[in-house]
Amino acid sequence: MPQGNQLQKGSLGLWSIIFFVIAAASPLTGVVGGLPVAFMAGNGAGVPGVYVLAGALLLIFSFGFIAMSRYVVNAGAFYAYIAQGLGTHSGIAGLGIALLAYTAIQLAVTAMFGFFFAQFVQMHTGVVAPWWLFSLLMQAAVVALGIAKVELGGKVLGILMLMEVGIVLLVDAAIVTQPIAFDISAFAPSTVFHGDVGIAMIFAICSFIGFEATAIYSEECRQPAKIIPRATLLAVVLITSFFALSGWAFVQYAGAAHVAELAAKDPGMFVFTVTEQVLGPWDIQVMSVLLITSLFAATQAFHNTLSRYLFAISRDGLLWSKMAKTHRTHHTPYIASLVQGAFMLCATALFALAQLDPMANVFSWASALGSMSILVLQFSVSLAVLAYFQRNPALPVSRWSRLIAPALSALGMLATLALVVNNLDVLSGSSSPVVSSLPYLVLMVAFAGFMSAHFLRRLSPERYSRIGQMVETL
Repeated sequence: MPQGNQLQKGSLGLWSIIFFVIAAASPLTGVVGGLPVAFMAGNGAGVPGVYVLAGALLLIFSFGFIAMSRYVVNAGAFYAYIAQGLGTHSGIAGLGIALLAYTAIQLAVTAMFGFFFAQFVQMHTGVVAPWWLFSLLMQAAVVALGIAKVELGGKVLGILMLMEVGIVLLVDAAIVTQPIAFDISAFAPSTVFHGDVGIAMIFAICSFIGFEATAIYSEECRQPAKIIPRATLLAVVLITSFFALSGWAFVQYAGAAHVAELAAKDPGMFVFTVTEQVLGPWDIQVMSVLLITSLFAATQAFHNTLSRYLFAISRDGLLWSKMAKTHRTHHTPYIASLVQGAFMLCATALFALAQLDPMANVFSWASALGSMSILVLQFSVSLAVLAYFQRNPALPVSRWSRLIAPALSALGMLATLALVVNNLDVLSGSSSPVVSSLPYLVLMVAFAGFMSAHFLRRLSPERYSRIGQMVETL
């Protein structure tokens, strides 16, 4: 491989990769925005237990994912896995969905960042500025960090992630150290499976978005055969523990019988209200700042994910070849970063010109689209693992990792996807016709990718044969 098309090997360690994954999950945003709605519209006090169920499903998924990561090391991650397991046609269809997913998620988080930053500036300075101005400035900073050394981005995300997790854990500790009786009924089956478990499961499973970042950095990490499995499992366990513990702490505070009612009064302020009562007003100010930095960290993580997708597929000959070049000094996919940064800036400017509301329109539509697309990818990867090891029975992989776990995860992802599609209005907070048409958009993108592969095979057999072959075997 030419030096100009190679990511910097050995530049990332275990914790840098975990920081990228957890930053993408945006823990503080999930607690402030997702947890109250899960309490209110889902199964109330059973929400902490649902996070454990979601974590269990992702752990099951991880066994097949990890098994395949030992034999497919590629910055394209899900795209490369699907291409290797289900064939090039399916790989390109999955590629289209992956690009759609991470573009949508990044647009959603960018709009949300602009909205909260504009509110913060107005509250503290009295200056009224449009949300899109802050979104544009943030994207410029994200691109700059995306071009810089990847370990620098990992350190920045690590600091921001530790701060946002720390503030929530401080609230949790203040609640559980109060003189109240411990109540673990939130994890009892009778509580977990009471009410609308499906709605709660949607919010829980969406808290793990960005999960594949462990494999995306496989070409850049030290000892990928060891670090990728460890980072994957540890990230799932940490995210599960964080949300389950935080959910349980708020159930402790409000009481199992009243948490749904209390969250429903003002879901947007539920966490801030509890925080003020257990720690004081100062903590709300800190949490407001960290919510903004949390969104910045999530955007940076998804930017890195998308730039590596663009790098991988351009290297395979599917897109502009210049995006497969890496920076001479930093060895990062800098042209891919610039291209997607330019797209995000233009998209944000178009949203502003169309006078779309950053939360009611951009965030609600894009987050629903991104969540649905990620679940389609995870379902497809589960099938790809099954197919890959079926064709390679001699590989030393246990029956659990090659067959049972991916089959179970495929069923679980398909069931969760059905829940998302049937409850898009709840997930997005909007009953707009645009939202109801999003599943058809995902199908159209997948079909377009599949047909693109068909024509590519006929018109350029050589390029078609190279797709997904830029893979290293450990």
